Amino acid sequence: MPVLLGIDAGTRRTGVAFADTKAGFVMALDTIKHRTPEELVTRIVELAKTKSASEIVIGLPKLPQGEEGKQANLVRELAEMLKKALNLPITLIDERYSTHGTKPGTDPDAKAACEMLSVVLDQ
Repeated sequence: MPVLLGIDAGTRRTGVAFADTKAGFVMALDTIKHRTPEELVTRIVELAKTKSASEIVIGLPKLPQGEEGKQANLVRELAEMLKKALNLPITLIDERYSTHGTKPGTDPDAKAACEMLSVVLDQ
């Protein structure tokens, strides 16, 4: 059963979700709080193994005109670290429009990760 792990990476908080592509559902997981990129990679590797992930999908933050800024560079570095730590495909997708309109009490980081995976499932 193919399982995608979605990552909305931040410098201190990272939203996480998973999707079962066969069943067609997406579920938010607890947001990861971390201090270093290495700590984040360790937590993502643990989650990937626990959830039997077959692919990691990471949101690539772009500026409104489509250029990549400083945060996009950090995400690309994270993707490279994960490629070395896991033997799984890593996919980067444009996340410019994945964090709008969260309801009060809803974790915006986890919601963004869910929305990215929903886009992948819809394709």
